[in-house]
Amino acid sequence: MAVRSEVDPQPLRHVDGILPKDEVHVWQVDLKAWEKETDSLLELLNAEERERAARFKFPAPRNQFVISRALLRRALGRYRHIEAREVRFRTTANAKPELSEGGDLHFNLSHTEGVTVFALARHRQVGIDVERIRQDTNALELAERFFSCPEVQWLRSQPAAQHIPLFFTCWTAKEAYIKAQGEGLSLSLSSFGVLPFVGTASSKLQLEVYDDPVESNRWSMWRLELGLDLRAALAVEGEGCKVRLGQWPLPDVGAD
Repeated sequence: MAVRSEVDPQPLRHVDGILPKDEVHVWQVDLKAWEKETDSLLELLNAEERERAARFKFPAPRNQFVISRALLRRALGRYRHIEAREVRFRTTANAKPELSEGGDLHFNLSHTEGVTVFALARHRQVGIDVERIRQDTNALELAERFFSCPEVQWLRSQPAAQHIPLFFTCWTAKEAYIKAQGEGLSLSLSSFGVLPFVGTASSKLQLEVYDDPVESNRWSMWRLELGLDLRAALAVEGEGCKVRLGQWPLPDVGAD
């Protein structure tokens, strides 16, 4: 059995609002468990968010939006020591959400079918992405279209049975970096690569921005273990950071 590295994500068990500057907290939300709370959670959203929720034509994406946004508000409120309704958002020129008041707390959110994850850090930009593995994915064809040459070569070198899950491993890592970096669609997916370190069982990933070694060294990246049919990745600005990963409390447990 492979030995896990000491830099792999560590458990996170309590939403106590304590976030040291050398830690990143990642919370995983079971959307199905929160569905029955959707109407009450809607009350935590502001007018613009409620209007967005009302525009969804189908219940599943509406519930996903409401639950994700409301629990993100609760998390940010807990870490900032304010009420969830008092949290104010704004977006950057590249549509990255951030706190209106600025400050040292940074966050990012991602969701897929049944799951939402959000990451929080102080004094560090952060990006996170999660995807549910879809077995009908043409992994090699999509890799040829969107990945860099080293990533395509790496994927082709892996066992055929692993092509689809490893495609999502790479895809979520690339998305996490793009979200953390904040340039959005202006950043070419083939201009950088994110791959596992060769010969290790560590969850850390290696970022290489092909024309910018300084940028490559500006970020730390991890793959996250969230479930057998899920792939997720985290990008954090800087080094010397510990990742802590936890399950957001269920409705009948509370976040205390």
